[in-house]
Amino acid sequence: MSNKQPNILFILTDQQRVDTLKAYGGEICQTPNIDSLIEESIVFNNAYASCPVCTPARASLQTGLYPHNHEMRNNTSEPGCRYDELPNTQDLLSARLKKQNYSIGYTGKWHLGSGDDNDRSSSKSSPTAVGYEGDNFPGHGAGGHNYPQYAEYLIERGLEVKLENKITGHYKGHWAAEVVSPVETTVEYFLTDRAIHYIDQFQKRPAPFFFQLNFWGPHEPYVAPTKYLDLYRNQSLEPWPNFYDTSTNKPSIHNVKRANSAEWKTFEPYVKHYYANMSLIDDQIGRLLNYLKEQDLYDNTIIIFSADHGESLGIHGGLCDKNFFMYEETCRIPLIIKPQNKRNQMRYEDRFVGTCDIYSSILDWAGVPELEARRDGRSFVPFINDENVIDWPDHAVTEGNGLSELLYTQRMIRHENMKYVFNCGDIDELYDLQTDPYELVNQVENVTYKNTLRTMQELLATWMEKHHDQVLDQYRDLRMR
Repeated sequence: MSNKQPNILFILTDQQRVDTLKAYGGEICQTPNIDSLIEESIVFNNAYASCPVCTPARASLQTGLYPHNHEMRNNTSEPGCRYDELPNTQDLLSARLKKQNYSIGYTGKWHLGSGDDNDRSSSKSSPTAVGYEGDNFPGHGAGGHNYPQYAEYLIERGLEVKLENKITGHYKGHWAAEVVSPVETTVEYFLTDRAIHYIDQFQKRPAPFFFQLNFWGPHEPYVAPTKYLDLYRNQSLEPWPNFYDTSTNKPSIHNVKRANSAEWKTFEPYVKHYYANMSLIDDQIGRLLNYLKEQDLYDNTIIIFSADHGESLGIHGGLCDKNFFMYEETCRIPLIIKPQNKRNQMRYEDRFVGTCDIYSSILDWAGVPELEARRDGRSFVPFINDENVIDWPDHAVTEGNGLSELLYTQRMIRHENMKYVFNCGDIDELYDLQTDPYELVNQVENVTYKNTLRTMQELLATWMEKHHDQVLDQYRDLRMR
């Protein structure tokens, strides 16, 4: 195996805030295994999701394209999503890795189609339909608790999941509960077992492997065993620094995702369950990393840890879930890279990167020439190797197209310490993150920022043109006259 073709392990969480990790300033959530991994990794400070919605972001990982280009702009089976099944093309990450002679595997959340092990229809998308070896878990998954493979796993091991102390009511269908059965009954433990199973098969082959492990958490339902809830149960959590926000001069569309109650006491229990689920995931990541070390695979395996997008959990006066707002908590993602064949000392990388760059970087590591690995993103591997990079973009963009039955066009751009959000049909937003890191004061109508606003608007228009964003003409008519 050449150094140009290392093993690659990609661990992806769902809806994880960056402040769950100490490397990003988190102080409460306990993730000792990820913390240890970070000590040997490069931490990207300014990584942004292509879109703060599951299907669009996950399709970007598999295609290297922004949602307006891959056209899965919304979750599957919802308006605005042109394809309910990820089109199986030769540009998919799986197809291109196979051309590089990789063994490729996948388990966990897919949310890019409805294909399963019993449906081999060519029109149905699943991991195995696009070339991965692994598990097909169609649809959204709702935490992964209802799939027959998981039920079979429990039966084979003589296990039964037991949930107690279920809480509901803070926002629509969201709920949380305590797992009082052994940790082996959790979906997170099951998925880690599946990952070890496939990697164990791959490592016996002469080819390098790529494996993607996709946890459903810490996305709701916020479910975690007693031992992890006990880490937080008796703590008194302070409200988010931006929890008390009157949302003056903010888009009214934000109210679509506002909770039934904006009191911190209604959010605190869910935050504790969210943290507990993240600590459970961390334990399972530790189990997988120990396996790699025991099998002498760790050093020659590049490890990528990231999330599809973030989570709100009550920010700005009780906002829940994601989308319809482009705050840092939902758009910014953790991105941690443990390089190959060296124990690196942790360092930060401040340049802007995004979801589409992950696709290109994986292909670069796999031996695809860097220019050929580009689509809407480009490889950040030179940053990992501490090489000089010219003409790297000095900005990052997240797009929004609504969620469920409500379609709503947004584009967010970060440049230096400024953030501009184009809200079609509503008031735009401009935040100075140097003086206002929690995005409490919208400066879009502040004459002091008039020139800055124009610069950000022009930069977004340039980005739209370069990336063939169909919104460009309307954006120019509405904002650039």
